[in-house]
Amino acid sequence: MGHELWCVNGSGMTKITPLVGSITWRSNINELGEQLDFDIAFNDDRYFPKSPVDLGSLIILKNGEKEVNRTIVITENKSGRGSIPYNCFDYAFYLNKSEETYQFNKMNSNGAINEVLARAGVPIGGVDIPSILLTKIYADKVHSEVIKDILDLVEKETCVKCRMEMKEGKLFIFKQNDKIIVPTFKLATNLPYESVTNAMSNPSRKRTIEEMKNSIKVIINNEDKIRLIDTVQNSELINQYGLLQKLVQVDRENISEAKVVAQNMLKDLGRVFEENSIDIPGHDDIRAGRLIEIEEPLTGMKGKYLIENANHTVTNGIHLCSVNLGVI
Repeated sequence: MGHELWCVNGSGMTKITPLVGSITWRSNINELGEQLDFDIAFNDDRYFPKSPVDLGSLIILKNGEKEVNRTIVITENKSGRGSIPYNCFDYAFYLNKSEETYQFNKMNSNGAINEVLARAGVPIGGVDIPSILLTKIYADKVHSEVIKDILDLVEKETCVKCRMEMKEGKLFIFKQNDKIIVPTFKLATNLPYESVTNAMSNPSRKRTIEEMKNSIKVIINNEDKIRLIDTVQNSELINQYGLLQKLVQVDRENISEAKVVAQNMLKDLGRVFEENSIDIPGHDDIRAGRLIEIEEPLTGMKGKYLIENANHTVTNGIHLCSVNLGVI
């Protein structure tokens, strides 16, 4: 059936696909939600169909019976042209726009995030992350900052990266390694499905040690002096690339966790960083925060890669996707 756009106002649901040209949507690991953009054809002729889309309208993108995303119309840009561009964001938009104060006293990380989502009014799909205890005050912070900081603390203590995504209007938070996808496509209806990675184009791979850190030094800053707590190093990387050191300051109450934090930080930063990109046939499962297997002989990309950014375009029924990839 292909992709369709539906507009929901009150109890009414209208298919607006015939009025729409191309549809684009994007996700990024540094942002909580997805953005959907489309143009509605516009004509002041009295016989031309009137668009039901307005600010605050709910827009549902479907592919057959499957819901790809649901977003809220945030921006309308009318001009003298023959179409009206709309920008839409999913419900994670509200996490970035409202401030709140939180005080967690030895609260479980899952419970803390559930409390943030409940206060923000964002439906919870599921929170499955490692458990740590939080004792921290967040004063006048937007909800998204609080969630990101909690996930950062979880990663520092457990070395487990967690990601967020909206699905059918609910927010899911999961361990990064749990979301490996195998997207497929068909060249024609009479041909079998095959991996989208078999039809890659425009591959690009940039490798750098600019952000590498192969030595982590942990200190505590007392009022009268600075005291070294621990140093964790990767000797092999130091011998190969030279000393690239990061200084981490901890509070006195966190001294017991200093070595674990330093070891986890070294695992994350002690590596060659990559910036990769490819163009592939589109698939609805391609979203930022998920993992995909790549083998590309021209650039040497091989193995599991993190989808850092995904840009989808559907024009005249043809679905394409541009993807930025990072190493894990």
